[in-house]
Amino acid sequence: PLFVQTIQGFTPTQAGLLLMPAGFALIAVFPIAGRLSDRMPPGLPIACGLAVFAYATWLTTAIDIDTAFWAMAWWTALSRFGLGFIFPSLTAGSLRVLPRALIAQGSGAVNFTRQLGGAFGVNLLAIFLERRTAFHADMLAATQTGDNVAGAALLQRLAELFAGAGIPEPQRLPLALGFLGESLLQQAATLAFRDGFLAVTLIFVAALAPTWVLYRATQQPRA
Repeated sequence: PLFVQTIQGFTPTQAGLLLMPAGFALIAVFPIAGRLSDRMPPGLPIACGLAVFAYATWLTTAIDIDTAFWAMAWWTALSRFGLGFIFPSLTAGSLRVLPRALIAQGSGAVNFTRQLGGAFGVNLLAIFLERRTAFHADMLAATQTGDNVAGAALLQRLAELFAGAGIPEPQRLPLALGFLGESLLQQAATLAFRDGFLAVTLIFVAALAPTWVLYRATQQPRA
């Protein structure tokens, strides 16, 4: 939602409609995932969910200003499909390894850890996005020299368009430079979003390792 509103100019309503298929995907997958969590070792559906989410996020690393609405809706729905397999089995598997006397405390600890992790994750990702935007903006700005033929051609074309619109000559170059700066900033933000999606992909791939530990733990007899 943040990408489509800041880069593609979507309204909040359009961004909400983008998430609607994802909500339907969760509704469809939760009953199936709940049954699987009762019949299968929790590590298996969790691993499948992590892999699906990582794949969906990896697809999103190719996003840009021209990405179609339904392509993004499909990627988002696919990612929520993966999350739907993770949560029921994660809760059941985390509590299944505990002695019965500790299940109540374990349930509270799982919920607290999930909320804390979500808060940290969102804030760290926001910081990462801001830093990567600044990094890419500096890199792109460094390419705007007198030797940049494409940049000079763009400024010339913009000046011609402004002249055709009747804008006085002293204002044409500042307006053209301002437009170029906004374009570079938008491109930098797009590249930063791509980096963010790639980082999330790598995190979910790395989460497959502790999932294997959980799978091994659930195969041992409970006290």
